[in-house]
Amino acid sequence: MKKILFFLLFIAATFSLFAQYGEPMAILEYYDDDLELEITGADGIALVDIYYGMDLQEGDTIRTERTGAELRLDPNGSIIKLSPFTVFTIENLQKSSEDSNDFNLVSGKIRAIAARSGFSDRYKIETQSAVCGVRGTDFGVISIPGSEEKAFVVDGLIDYTNRLTMQKIELGSGMVGDAFADVFQAMTASAEQMNDLVKDVLFEQLDPKAVPGHEAPEEVVEETEEAVVATEETTEENPDDKTEEQIKESALLTAISDILGLEIGTVTIDGDTYSKAIIQPTFNLGKLKLSLYLPIVYQTDLFDPEDWYQPEGNNEWSFGSDQTDVEDIALDILSDLFLKIRYVEWGEQRDPFFFKIGNLNNMTLGHGILMKDFANDANFPSIRRVGLNLGIDRGGFGFESVVNDLADPEIFGTRLYFRPIGKLALGLSSAIDINPDESADPLSAIPIPDDTMFLTAAADLDFPLMENDILSFIFFADIAAMVPYRDSKFEQDMIYNSDDSSFRNFGWNAGLFGNILFIDYRLEYRYFDGVFKPSFFSSSYERLRGTYIEDVNNYLNDMDNPDYNQTVMGIYGEGGFTLFDKINATFGYMWPWSPDGSQTDEDEFLFEIDVLPGTIPVLDIYGSIAYHRTKFIPTLLNNALEDDLTLFDANTTFTGEIVYPIAPTLHLAAIVSTSVRTNSDGSIAYESNGYPEIVPVITIETRIGF
Repeated sequence: MKKILFFLLFIAATFSLFAQYGEPMAILEYYDDDLELEITGADGIALVDIYYGMDLQEGDTIRTERTGAELRLDPNGSIIKLSPFTVFTIENLQKSSEDSNDFNLVSGKIRAIAARSGFSDRYKIETQSAVCGVRGTDFGVISIPGSEEKAFVVDGLIDYTNRLTMQKIELGSGMVGDAFADVFQAMTASAEQMNDLVKDVLFEQLDPKAVPGHEAPEEVVEETEEAVVATEETTEENPDDKTEEQIKESALLTAISDILGLEIGTVTIDGDTYSKAIIQPTFNLGKLKLSLYLPIVYQTDLFDPEDWYQPEGNNEWSFGSDQTDVEDIALDILSDLFLKIRYVEWGEQRDPFFFKIGNLNNMTLGHGILMKDFANDANFPSIRRVGLNLGIDRGGFGFESVVNDLADPEIFGTRLYFRPIGKLALGLSSAIDINPDESADPLSAIPIPDDTMFLTAAADLDFPLMENDILSFIFFADIAAMVPYRDSKFEQDMIYNSDDSSFRNFGWNAGLFGNILFIDYRLEYRYFDGVFKPSFFSSSYERLRGTYIEDVNNYLNDMDNPDYNQTVMGIYGEGGFTLFDKINATFGYMWPWSPDGSQTDEDEFLFEIDVLPGTIPVLDIYGSIAYHRTKFIPTLLNNALEDDLTLFDANTTFTGEIVYPIAPTLHLAAIVSTSVRTNSDGSIAYESNGYPEIVPVITIETRIGF
């Protein structure tokens, strides 16, 4: 009888364990914005579709940007909250009583409420400097590599181990441990300190009271719903407290404020000062982001359309009414509609699918030997274009494409690539400018054929030597050349010298890119010959295309001229990082030299910094600066090969703004940028040195949120 009873108990226990640990998984229950959420599998490939209720497996890494996320472990019922800007990996899910749920917090902040369904439930959270051993506990972990490593307990008990000293401490309810403190010990947190620790990891969708073995959280942790209830109970005692209805109204007003935006101020274009009133509604619809640009820019009379600024001579509010030909009417309607788009975005480059439409300043093909940070907004707002950048990555193959202006397309680019072996990627790229002579100097001494085009082509490869959230080293190499087209034929002699059977006017590069902790980097060697330039279609190409076509035309007319036979080599380095979620910065420089010792001006300098709201105390001023230039050091030292170069000429793209928040919905902004000066017919004005004339664009505006 005892044997039978024991057998039945054994069977019951076996089924219980099977039910508890069979097919464990983590379920993505909630997120604020899936466009700010990235999930990659154990193979390092980003998942295409992200949706509520999706199953996450071992090896999956969740990266949150400006969004939170909530996970639930199934079947045991534990829940995990990820704060914005967190990288979190599911290492192992418990499958037996000897196993455990293991996670790796690469960076950021989490809070977990671990189920107390039995003594067999175990959890382990690892960071770079510490390990948390957990049973049924409400706790949190913070990890900013090299800066902050903490654990805190709301309810329960955890073992907290310093991986550097291997010292272990116990943290109970209301306690905090700091792995970077001079003394590694458990400290009691005040109610105010604990509320500060949990305020950005409160659960919005999942209910902590539904976790097996847990009652309502302690008073020190006020979850969203409980806070509303507490507010309703105290409204009569304190009339300053908000009711639930007031909270909903406030949330509605906040949502409307996020959608609608109004700019009122002045802007200087081509030396003329205009007043402006611009409505810019913005919509976030899941992965889709949309912003419209509805401007009225005028000099004297807001209500006189004839007085409104017309970019490149086009009345963008006419919608074909100022045209007579049917084809011109249709094209004008299309052009005017496109000009009302500020941007439409879905995903980012290297995602399984992405596209961007609008004023763009970061269009890149592959590693950028042909096109890198190409900008169709370099002359915004005096010249406005609506470009397109899209790509698809199907794992084994993919493509990218670029168009500079959907209303008047002239510059096209595409890249096809495939992965024949593992993660090794091979690609072919091409970029073409079908009408560069449109931007040429009309006073050029040597006539330029009207049918001139630039056709560039490249081959590339990249191979991830190591790719994860902490360290990534991706090797790449590219080779490229340009073949002009003019007088109804391709000028293939430009890249192949039949006299000595040698190649010329080409370029190649090789290097590494990736990340080291929170720093993104790029390091490469560059080699280019003759009139070929790496990143030919760059941020300043729209300004310099007229200069390029004159250089190429002069070269084709005299290919034996020794002035065009220079070889340049260089080392380019670039680094970018985000500091404390408050400052974004990117720096880059190419150091060039010539193998024969001759002087070369072909350096490249990049500086971008973005200071977010809340970084500077008291005044809360924020803003950004972006400066990208070639021929930087020679111009700075005043020893450039060319005369009359300045730090803000056509070789530079620059924009900067300072914003002062007068009130939560009222901000005052000062914006300075540069643009080419255009003639009355819309053509580009040139200086005597052959470069386009650059003028400042100064904007003072009041930004109003509703």
